[in-house]
Amino acid sequence: MSKGNSRTIFTSALGALALAAGLTAGVGGLATRAHAENAKPSDPIAAGRDLFNTYSCSACHTLADAGSTGSVGPDLDNPNLTHDAIVSRIEMGGGPMPSFAGQISEADIGKLADYIVAVNHKSGTAVAAAPSAAPSKQ
Repeated sequence: MSKGNSRTIFTSALGALALAAGLTAGVGGLATRAHAENAKPSDPIAAGRDLFNTYSCSACHTLADAGSTGSVGPDLDNPNLTHDAIVSRIEMGGGPMPSFAGQISEADIGKLADYIVAVNHKSGTAVAAAPSAAPSKQ
């Protein structure tokens, strides 16, 4: 087996493992999707944290505010992340992360992005986010 083939097999295996872990972690999320979409905590940070945990984002990602230490995906404790970049990655996937378009409502994707940006910019640095009250297209 050539070096290139073993790298391809390893990369494919790693991607499949990450996908399997995400799907396994997400099984609980499927059962609670209705709960997540109907949950309306008055605090947007608490609502975002609830969604982050309901959709098992912590299985792959580190985010201090959510108490998560996942290491498959990127560390989300990054003040350079933007709302639009987060929405795009959730909807389209990339690397080992699958697309969640159609699995998570557009409204919840927006709330997750708002939450991640907000907890990374607590020092007062404002980052424009899409309005949470915008009507959902789904």
